[in-house]
Amino acid sequence: MTNAGSPTARTQVPSPGAGTLSPDELNALVQRQFPDYAACRVTDASGTHLLMEADGARLRTRPGGTISGPEQAGLVDLAAFLLVNARLGRPTPMALTTSLQISYLNRPRPGLLRTHARMAKFGRRLCVVLAELRDEAGDLAASATVTYSVPPTPAGQGTG
Repeated sequence: MTNAGSPTARTQVPSPGAGTLSPDELNALVQRQFPDYAACRVTDASGTHLLMEADGARLRTRPGGTISGPEQAGLVDLAAFLLVNARLGRPTPMALTTSLQISYLNRPRPGLLRTHARMAKFGRRLCVVLAELRDEAGDLAASATVTYSVPPTPAGQGTG
């Protein structure tokens, strides 16, 4: 017997919507929610992976001309957020970063940067995304594991 006041009586587990969000829908989401990331553009997305490009010349650099660490972390975090939204099939602004572990491997110079994110786990409340950031030459600049907390869907609102 379910208690009417229990959380399970009022919410359902997040699940993918009727379909995934397209690259155009994700790019529109970035423009609405994250105007500071106007240099970023999703080029491919599904429920399992996402490819994003960024104009590194428009990102903050450190002395010596390398893209700053916080900018690199921001790119992998944004790619993970967009992948979670693509998988859910709807914009979910309250999907929140709970953990971001990043290793900086090579120094990326300003130029085209590509982020490839893939879904490692899509759980009831947590999603784990593995992301790689590569420079224009294809060299691996950073590798990250990002965990997102996904809010439950209120009952009656559906999933798509």
